[in-house]
Formats: sequence, C-alpha cells, structure tokens
Amino acid sequence: MKITLVVLLFALTTQSLAQHGSVFPQPISVEQTDSKFVFNRRLTMDNTQVPAESFSYFRELLGRNSVYLEPSSAKEATIRLQQIQTLVYTEGYQLTVTNTGIEIQYSNYQSLCNAFQSLNQLILNPQELPGIRISDQPAFSYRGVHLDCSRHFFTIAELQKFIDQLAKLKFNRFHWHLTDDQGWRIEIKKYPKLTRVGAWRDSTLIGHFSKQPVEYEHQRYGGFYTQEEAKQLVEYARIRGIEIIPEIEMPGHARAALAAYPELSCTEKQLPVVGTWGVFDDVFCSQEKTRSFLKDVLDEIIEIFPSQVIHIGGDECPKVNWEKCPKCKTIMTENHLKNGHELQSFFIRDMEKHVNSKGRTIIGWDEILEGGLAPNAQVMSWQGVEGGIAAAKQKHQVVMTPTSYCYFDYYQSGHPSEPLAIGGYLPLEKVYQFNPLKGLENEYKHYILGAQANLWTEYLPTIQAVEYNAYPRLVAMAEVLWNQSKVPYPDFVAALSSYYLPQLQKDGVRFSTSFLDPKLEIRPYKTGVSYGLIKPVDGVVFSLNNEAVTGINIERTKQIQESRYLIHSTIGDQEMRVCDYTFTSHLALGKRVEFTTKPHEKYNHNGSLGLTDGVVGRKPWKGNEWLGFNNDTIQFILDLETVTSFSKIEIGTLNDPGSWIYRPEKYLIQLSSNGKKYKTVAKSSMNGDLIRVTKKMKARYIKVSIYNKELIPAGQTGAGFTPWTFINEIILSE
Repeated sequence: MKITLVVLLFALTTQSLAQHGSVFPQPISVEQTDSKFVFNRRLTMDNTQVPAESFSYFRELLGRNSVYLEPSSAKEATIRLQQIQTLVYTEGYQLTVTNTGIEIQYSNYQSLCNAFQSLNQLILNPQELPGIRISDQPAFSYRGVHLDCSRHFFTIAELQKFIDQLAKLKFNRFHWHLTDDQGWRIEIKKYPKLTRVGAWRDSTLIGHFSKQPVEYEHQRYGGFYTQEEAKQLVEYARIRGIEIIPEIEMPGHARAALAAYPELSCTEKQLPVVGTWGVFDDVFCSQEKTRSFLKDVLDEIIEIFPSQVIHIGGDECPKVNWEKCPKCKTIMTENHLKNGHELQSFFIRDMEKHVNSKGRTIIGWDEILEGGLAPNAQVMSWQGVEGGIAAAKQKHQVVMTPTSYCYFDYYQSGHPSEPLAIGGYLPLEKVYQFNPLKGLENEYKHYILGAQANLWTEYLPTIQAVEYNAYPRLVAMAEVLWNQSKVPYPDFVAALSSYYLPQLQKDGVRFSTSFLDPKLEIRPYKTGVSYGLIKPVDGVVFSLNNEAVTGINIERTKQIQESRYLIHSTIGDQEMRVCDYTFTSHLALGKRVEFTTKPHEKYNHNGSLGLTDGVVGRKPWKGNEWLGFNNDTIQFILDLETVTSFSKIEIGTLNDPGSWIYRPEKYLIQLSSNGKKYKTVAKSSMNGDLIRVTKKMKARYIKVSIYNKELIPAGQTGAGFTPWTFINEIILSE
C-alpha cells in the first residue's frame, strides 16, 4: 500500500483533522494564528544552548523532513529557545510559530525533546509553517513501552530504530526485559557463564504453545548485549528523552540463569535453557548464596543503567520446589515465615534493601504484593487493575499495565491473515479507551504514575513482527498517556491514517491496518438474527458480497440469510483485504441467554447474544468470537421462547493451557418446559473440546452447567490461579 493511497483514503476528513492536526499525541492546547513563517528548508539555532550531541540529534530529526538545521548566534537564530524553570509541568513546553521564526519555551531537556518532536510533525511543507501556538504537557509522568529481548533477541541497531519511534510519540520510558527462562541477554562480568551458557538455547518451539504434538526448530539461538553496548543504548535513548529501565527476573523465570549456575536452584540439577514458552518450577532458591549472587548482578546492572528504578520481575514464581527444599524451609523457619508467598516477600524485601542502599528503587510485577509488599517498592500491575489499585491504597507508586489494554502481543484482529499471537484480543479502539485511573478514588490517583504497553515476544521473532504488533496501537497508547481529553475515536483514526501511517511507511516501520476493517453488528431478529454494517471511518470503499456500501455508520439492518459474507475494502484501485464472516444457522439462533455466571469483560464477544449469534469461535483462537469465564463453574439458561423439539446440542470449548485456558472437566445439561422444574438429560466428563448430547429432546429452557479445575495445576503456566474457560455457540439441531 503506497503512501499516496493512504492519504487519498482520508481526503474527505478535513473537518475532523483540523481539530487534531498532524501532531501526535494530540497537544493540550492548539491555537491557529494569522502568521506564516517561510524558511525554505533552512532553520538555524544557537547551538551553544544545548549539548553537541543533542544539537546533532535535533538536526538529524528535522533532516528526515528535508529541513536543514544549522548552528548560528542567538541573535540570528530562527529557532529561539528559552528555558523557564517555572513551567507548570516538567515535561511541558510552549511552541509558537511567528512571522520571524519558531519560539520554544521549555523547562528541562526532556520537555525540549517533546517540543522538537511536535515541531518535526508540524513540518508538512519543508519551506513554510503556518502560524500556531501550542501549550502542551503530558497527563502522566510515566509513559512506557516494554520489549522482551529474552524470548527473541534484537540487535542494538534494531533497538535504536525502535527507540526512535518511541521518542516520536513522546514515550519517556523503555522497559528492557533482559532475562527470562529462554535467554540471559546482558553481560555480567563477575558471572561470565550467564552469557556464555545462559544466552543460548539449542531449540525453539515451532507454532503455538498449545499445538500438539509439539515441534521444535533444533538450531542454536541466542545473543547478548555487552555492558558497553548497553551503555551506548542508554545514552542513545537519553539523547532522545527516554530513560531505559532494565529488568532482571527473580525469583521465577530463571531457567537461563540456572542453566549457567545450577547450584543456585533448589534441586541443583543441570538443566538446559528452555526452548518453549510457559512457567517452570525451577526458580532461584531463596538461600543466602542465591540472594548474594543476585545482589552482585544488580550491582553491575546499577552501574550500567542510571535509571532511578530497577525492575526485579517477581511474577509467576511457582513455589513447588521451595516447599520441598530443605534450604528454603530453613530460611522460612529462621525468619518465621508461614508459606511460600511470605518467602517470596522476604526474598523481594531483601533485594529491595540492597537496591535502596545504592540509592535506587525497585519496581516489580503485581505478584510482589503477595505476602506483603516491600516498603518502598513500585508496582507494575499486569493481571488487571486490581493489584495497582491495592498498591495505590497502600500509598505505593504504580504503573498500570493490565493485559486487557496493554498487552500488545495479543491479536488486534480476528482476520484469517493475522499473524500468530499468544492469544487474547486487543483492537486499536479498546487501547484508545484505556483510562489508567478508572476505579480509583481521587485521594489515591496521584499514586498512579502512568501506564505501559508490553510487547512479549514468544510469537514475535523479528523486529518487523514487533512493529506490526506495536503499530498503530502504540499511537493510541501515546494519546491515552498524554492527553486525557482525547478527540473522538473516528477523528483519531482519520488523523492517524492521514498523517501518522505515512510517517511510519516513510521510516520503514511495519504496521497493521486491521483497525480499518468493517464490522458486522449482530442483533436479535424475529426469525433469527440480523446484521448492521459498521465502518470505522469514512472515505474507504466497501462491498458486501459484491454489493457496494457507502457511508460510515450502521448502514442497514437485514436478516442474515446466507452462510457466508465477504466484505472487500479498497482504496482507489487497490484492494486492502477481505473480511470473511461465516454464520451457522440453527434452532437457537438469536435466542436469549441468561448468564448466572457472567462472561469476563475482556472476553465477552457479542454479550448475551454471544452463544446464539451464529458465529462459531474459530481455531486457532484469536481472542474474539468466544466467551471467556474466569470461574471454575459456569452456568447459563437458554430460552427458546416456545417449547421446541431437537435431537442434538453442541457447545464448543477451547483448550490452550499456555494461555491459562483449559477445557472443562465435566458438564451438566438440564431441560425444562416452564423454567421451574428441570430434568437432567446429560451429565458427563469431557473427552475432548466439544460438548455434545444426541437424543430426542423437547424443551423451552436449557440450563447448562460447566465445571473446570479449581486451580491450574503445579508446573503449568499460571499455576495456582483459576483457569479460564472459553465456550462458543450453543447449537441446537433437529
């Protein structure tokens, strides 16, 4: 798809673009003036006002728009800088374009970087700028992006390109995930085997974690960053206004480290660096020797990274080996600890004391709340917002990063061509709806520092795959964290497509266009279900089963009569993609379902119609088309409205243990004619993924009870947590 085609797509959206403009994220205040500054590709600035490396960066930045920044005296400068320490917000700035030049007021270096990013995006014409006055500041002080370099390794050059894009969107933290079960990526001079052994694995999983039988690519894979390379990246990011926060995982996700130093585990067995994904029982032993080792590691990390906070992981640590380990039991006895959660808290508190003694602060995933939170720790809340809210109420600083809004390794589309992902469903519109402060009383809101997008790389083997999953969702996250008074979503999509996607194409960044896919909204109908076609934004041309569709909102309401609907989207003469909607007709189509157990808000496809809309959840699972429940028991009642005869009931379930999703263990199906007295027609254990009852039956009401494990078994991903249960259409046949 060419840049010119993307611009053509939104030629009719100038009214909404005038409100948003070309600057991302959207500035707080923009005022158009009658001025106009003509500069004919040449700008000048007093280079003595900033360090030499910063001037070089600003020159490089503007050069991408074919604008040449040259040094000059303060008197002759056309970019005039004024540092004002009393600006309300430390990252805020004011940018004014007059007839004689560009005036920038800033408070610190980071705010100056923000101003230059806005200036660079304002330059749509490299010869002149319209008069404008921008007053701007971010809503949150922490605006982060995380990248996992353990599951898959990325070069320094690739990371530099990635950081350049983060800087453009005014993110100010890069969370660098450096160690995990699948690889140790940072040189530690005192322990050379961490990279000599721990940075390499002999095989890597092929396909999805849930695929059976499991297949592997048996090739040596890995890599690591020298301390000098890491320092260079830290400086590269600093010049662009970004602080790098390193993460050293502990006490779980330690298999790569234990492959190098097995004596630091409970069993002391020699195990390889793993080539598959998940959670493993072999974790750091809580003994003094292991904690001393990790303190040595942190000492070297602190020397490399000047960030105020150091991330120590703390997530998904099975306690199985701790509970059997004599060394761990001794630690528990000596310190009066009741269980594994308190032992983990003891471990984290010890690490915190050491990091605090170096003048730094720890941050960890929300499991560090278990057993009692370390006194000065910050919390990164990923399992939902509840952990973050709990930490804020304990007066701890929090970064919100819940899976439901911030996990960019999730699918962003259910389209058949969508690349393999870990699971989950997180479209662009939902990211844009994120509010990191939701559910928190005003008195605790100031403890929420901000939020972070997470890119885990089990299924993102290349930087191009990372980019595809990141963009344009990172643009939406930037808007969330910068400006809480966002423009309506259609206006955002219009500006994004007209201005930002061409920039990404120009920079050679891969991105998804799934947010432009039309949607079929399904509703009950007197004889089944009906559909309405919803288009995400005007200007794109669609055809539904070869019938042209125009407009932007719900176009029509028609009863679904066909088994398959194909929606073609085109720009000019170029076809973008085809959306394939397949429907299954059956006796329960469009009938009401009353849930005793409500589906989770994250996985509530089509609400109360989700089991009777004719859409059967597809495999591999792409996060949509299924109803997900985080309960060990599910119950619902289907109302057929009249007593109906049928001979088959089918309900599909999902089995994906790597995503904490387990097929149910058993089910119970009962029938009733009046909704009061029910008769059991099926009670059985599950033998596969499909619940099926075949016999002659007659009823108006069908009550379904589905039972899963109470907890995920030890040794499995998510051990100790309630498993997810996913179900799709309930199909009744004659």
